Amino acid sequence: MIKKLRKRDYFDDPTLPLQIYIRDPQPEFPLHAHGFDELVIILRGTAVHTVDDRQFPVKSGDVFVISGKHEHQYQDMHGLALANILFDSLALQMNQWDIRALPGFHALFALEPVLRTQQKFNSRLHLSERPLNHVNEIIHDLLRETQMRNPGYRLMALGLFMQLVVFLSRCYSDRPSEESLDLLRLGDAIACIETRFAEKITLTDLAKKARLSSRHFQRIFRECMGRPPIDHLMCVRIQKAAEMLKHSDRTVTDIALSCGFSDSNYFSRQFRQVMNQSPGQYRSDTHLIGHGRTD
Repeated sequence: MIKKLRKRDYFDDPTLPLQIYIRDPQPEFPLHAHGFDELVIILRGTAVHTVDDRQFPVKSGDVFVISGKHEHQYQDMHGLALANILFDSLALQMNQWDIRALPGFHALFALEPVLRTQQKFNSRLHLSERPLNHVNEIIHDLLRETQMRNPGYRLMALGLFMQLVVFLSRCYSDRPSEESLDLLRLGDAIACIETRFAEKITLTDLAKKARLSSRHFQRIFRECMGRPPIDHLMCVRIQKAAEMLKHSDRTVTDIALSCGFSDSNYFSRQFRQVMNQSPGQYRSDTHLIGHGRTD
């Protein structure tokens, strides 16, 4: 029977959607899955990592993300030491970080976990000694903040996690292996959507960035992101518009135009379809909540 790990059992602080464990050595642990994501940095040693009945060798310097739905465990361990950083991407609002303009972020956190079997784990990030030492310093700073909980520790922990994510994403982009180039090209297409959402972007434009045929690009994109590329573009536009409605007094028409919609009526229909309410209702509700009224 697969062991299902619950978030409340592993996140010591319910007010912080981050938890770090340094396993030195990594103990024996049964095959399991969990309701959160996990960033893994192999600090020392080797092992065989079993993920969904597939086996992949791991060694010091390997960095990878495990999404909660995948069953996994470590076997045949030889001096294995690792850092497990558990995180809740929704609670951290990672979809709003400007790091989403970096292809390496999408490759490491979204694409590689989904395409791991297809890529035979050859597209993972591997750090040499110097960057691994730098990562180790950030990890121990993060661990110290979450353990000591001095005033301001939540902000410090979030800042250190952001620093770690940025550094690893840059490493993925700056030192690509031959096997990781395909993921970076896909990541470049996703980053294009995130940063140029207000412009006219076609499926052909995105497929060219990924250096794939439109048909192949659509298939892989949907496999990784859970929806077709143009649907993802629409959702990004709506998310950006929702932020503007919440934090500015700009007119609905102005916001629609600035988010890539040429028609405010079409924008309103799409907004209602995604958010289940009109732009005006959303603005009114978020303003009421912001002023402490929820009735």
